[in-house]
Amino acid sequence: METSESVPSSSKLGSCEVCARNEAQYTCPRCEVKTCCLACAKVHKQELECSGIRDRTKYIPINKFTNLDLSSDYRLLEEITRSVDLLKKNSSRKPTRLNHELPNHLYKLSKATTARKTTLKFLPRNFVRHKRNTTRLHFASDVVYWHIDWIFPNADNLKLCDDNVPETERLSTLTHRHLANENKLIRERLQYYIAVDLPGIKLLLKAEQKPGQKYYELDPLESLKDNLRNKIIIEYPTIHVVLKEHLHLYDVIESDEEVYIDASVCNGNDLANRIIKSAEEDDLDSSLKNLLFISEYSDEEISD
Repeated sequence: METSESVPSSSKLGSCEVCARNEAQYTCPRCEVKTCCLACAKVHKQELECSGIRDRTKYIPINKFTNLDLSSDYRLLEEITRSVDLLKKNSSRKPTRLNHELPNHLYKLSKATTARKTTLKFLPRNFVRHKRNTTRLHFASDVVYWHIDWIFPNADNLKLCDDNVPETERLSTLTHRHLANENKLIRERLQYYIAVDLPGIKLLLKAEQKPGQKYYELDPLESLKDNLRNKIIIEYPTIHVVLKEHLHLYDVIESDEEVYIDASVCNGNDLANRIIKSAEEDDLDSSLKNLLFISEYSDEEISD
């Protein structure tokens, strides 16, 4: 294998984080990985499943918050308002989908999860979260195969996705697969998690349709099916993997505190009202952390 001597980099960005041979020329707007050329940029997008599009809802510390960030937030709010208005106009022509009006495969999936004491709700079809959802029911075996998003807050909110996860899988098995990822860039970002391994990690599920940021603690030794019992899931579960020493930073509640809502579909108007209500209930000091975007759907924009 060829080796090359490391040459001190004169670039302000340092060396390319993909090839480590050339000076970096570009910074990814989304994950901030430094690359030297288009080829390396494409490699990082494939390996990290990065879109390369700046996350307009990413948390920005108050000491780094600029007028440009405020302007960006304002424009995003305007876009949300226009999207909600559009949904209102469309809803006047087409009734909101109810469970019995769902496509047959989603209706059967909803019935199957209800039998497992899991309430599965669906967003309107033009939401990105709905389009990304690959959760399905295997009719012959009566097994639900879930799509799961994994968020690693202590790795700069790295998001990893799983598809076709059988409900019988233990969460510890699923988590270990990500910690054992052989991708070099991912392992570097997960170094803190890999160091503490499963004993030093807590798994949290976002409590849907509850004010503020509340979470359920999941049992890694139980199956996905058991962990989702008595929970509301909108499209698919999003699991936050946090270091045990940071658990006190999260508002963890018990499953029996959940309040069920009859509507099986969240419409755009409800979504906008929930975003506004969430922001109003937050403390004023914390509201500067990207005000109005502290929501379970902040990363799920409405698509055209």
